[in-house]
Amino acid sequence: MAYTTGMMNKRVTVAKRKSDAAATFGKAGQPTYEIVGTYWMGETFTKGVKAMHEGALDAYDTVMFRCRYSAAIDRWCLLQYHGKWYQITSFNEDYQENQIQITATEMANQAVNIVEPTPEPEPTPNEGENIVADEQLTKQVNEQS
Repeated sequence: MAYTTGMMNKRVTVAKRKSDAAATFGKAGQPTYEIVGTYWMGETFTKGVKAMHEGALDAYDTVMFRCRYSAAIDRWCLLQYHGKWYQITSFNEDYQENQIQITATEMANQAVNIVEPTPEPEPTPNEGENIVADEQLTKQVNEQS
């Protein structure tokens, strides 16, 4: 089934794992995440209409998202939707349809450690260009004197 743009009407923020302090020997802590971006996604609740009508407490905990394929999204990302963080439980990429289907469950611990993205370093001027510029400046000074 082609998933048209009109079906992707929800804004979902994606955070990618930057580092995992708990995986470092001798250190305890939470992993840190970096915001990758905000994507248009389609959203459906996977527990079924009957469970929602009967007032099942966990009916809104599990959500299925669909979006266009992006290399920035993987199974270790977290999703923020309506102010709540969701952890990915199932991640299926369909390269032929150019889309991703994600099943995510609301996290019990909503305290997610987000870090600011690291800025790209300023490009350093090529040293060879500086030498050429210095030689040209020296020639100009010599010509003037």
